Amino acid sequence: MSVIVHLAETAFISILVAGIESFPSKYKGSKKPKSVLHEGEVYGLLFGQRIEKNSDKIFNTTIAIPMQMIESRSPDEVTPSVRHFERIKTVLASYPMFQFLGTFHSHPYSKEEFNSMNSIDASNTDKEDALEDAKELGEEIIEIIISITHLKTAPKSKAPDVRWSITQNYCGNYKYSIAAYFTNTPDQELELVDNLICPLAAGVGNYDLNPC
Repeated sequence: MSVIVHLAETAFISILVAGIESFPSKYKGSKKPKSVLHEGEVYGLLFGQRIEKNSDKIFNTTIAIPMQMIESRSPDEVTPSVRHFERIKTVLASYPMFQFLGTFHSHPYSKEEFNSMNSIDASNTDKEDALEDAKELGEEIIEIIISITHLKTAPKSKAPDVRWSITQNYCGNYKYSIAAYFTNTPDQELELVDNLICPLAAGVGNYDLNPC
């Protein structure tokens, strides 16, 4: 059995924009505006459809909702509000076409600390939280991680680096890697999926976004 995640354009854009919006100003060499709350990691929920096809398990992810109500946020971690987490799930569960599939979060890095494909490695906390969510739901879930850094100059000639479960690309001055994991409850593991299909991340290079 293969585990496949399809990340729709709108869901991917929501994840990317949320991660960039909350990217720490200090990693860009500037100060955070005094009137702005904490910058750092973002966290959100994923919805769509679970599909069984030819013995493959497919998570068709059509909606990604960044959480606005959180308990704490820093460049190293984010703690969502459990009450508001459940509120979002309840609202989306009212629509029969949407199932709760899992969550996403970002890993912001300074340019010096960003390590391309390794920056999206799931931490022990990521694994524990995902396994706990899967246990509560009674089904395996997915976890999407996007790691982001900021470059002084936007590389216009760089093409996407697409691998089975990870894609690396650019959006203007931001470089990012996005990966999908799934819970393996019997083995108590959080593993990379067999295939992450994200047409917008894989098919649009920085040269397409900056034609001039």
